[in-house]
Amino acid sequence: MTKSKIVVLTTGGTIASSRTDSGRHRSGALEGESLLSQVALPVELTVQVEVKSVLQKSSNAITLDDLMMLRAQCKALSESPEVMGIVITHGTDTLEETAFFLDITLSDQVPVVITGSQRAPHEPGTDAFRNIADAIQLAASPRATGLGTLVVFNQTIFAARQVRKVNTFQLAGFAAPETGPLGYIDGSRVHLAAKPIRPQPISSSLANTLPRVDILPAYLGASHDLIEAVIHHGSQGVIIDALGRGHVPPNWSSPIALAVSQGTPVVIVSSCHAGPIEAVYEFDGSLCDLMAAGAIPLQDISARKARLALSVLLASSPNGPIEASLKTLTSVDAAKHDE
Repeated sequence: MTKSKIVVLTTGGTIASSRTDSGRHRSGALEGESLLSQVALPVELTVQVEVKSVLQKSSNAITLDDLMMLRAQCKALSESPEVMGIVITHGTDTLEETAFFLDITLSDQVPVVITGSQRAPHEPGTDAFRNIADAIQLAASPRATGLGTLVVFNQTIFAARQVRKVNTFQLAGFAAPETGPLGYIDGSRVHLAAKPIRPQPISSSLANTLPRVDILPAYLGASHDLIEAVIHHGSQGVIIDALGRGHVPPNWSSPIALAVSQGTPVVIVSSCHAGPIEAVYEFDGSLCDLMAAGAIPLQDISARKARLALSVLLASSPNGPIEASLKTLTSVDAAKHDE
């Protein structure tokens, strides 16, 4: 049977909003059929499009269980002899997290493309229908095969690992600050100027639930009590969104060392949009200090994505070597070496 079907999974968000009596937006109010009925595809695109409403939420309400459900939906669809690609419409607030989670937990059997919108469907100049049409076109393109989960927004194609929401309201709401986009869509043309280097995803079985991992931001005068607090309340891992090259206030080192000694992995990433962390300074609270305390440095990835990677590893191999596995799952350097 020839693969000729694109399946669109709708989850809510601004892209599925309706207007309230007060003139504001009710996120996720539109079901998938209503949304897709307004999308105009290029006449050259001869594919069957099937739509399924799986959630109707604003993306701030997306949960770890929702991520597992979306993964299961995508896995089942990828095994169909008819399905050539999957599109997910999603609210923009947590879109990058869902994209990254699917990227590290799904095989490359069929392309998965995620999109959303900055303007609701009823607003003048809405980007909702253009983004959906572009996502369907990309999911149907042979050029998307083997690239992992992709994000399409404002006619621009991004890799799930690098994409970040960078604007609260303008149409160019997403970017890849460190690497730039992979390409663009212009009418019926899909142009890819680059391909992402991706580590091997964990496509094997995960536990039924993803364990809790918390993010703690470092900032001037931040209290180290936050570390003990999240662990006390059930966190099984901690991501430190550190300053600059990987630094925290001086009095954080001891609580981090204690957490690690008690079996809670602590991961250090940078809060900067671009540039790696690096152990180039020696002072209390430096990355050198934190690594000596047992913390795991993680390069070139945001805290929100590092959190999901650690949670996935804890769900797939809770007794495995966390540091080595985490770096293998997230490091493009390791992926390039493996090739």
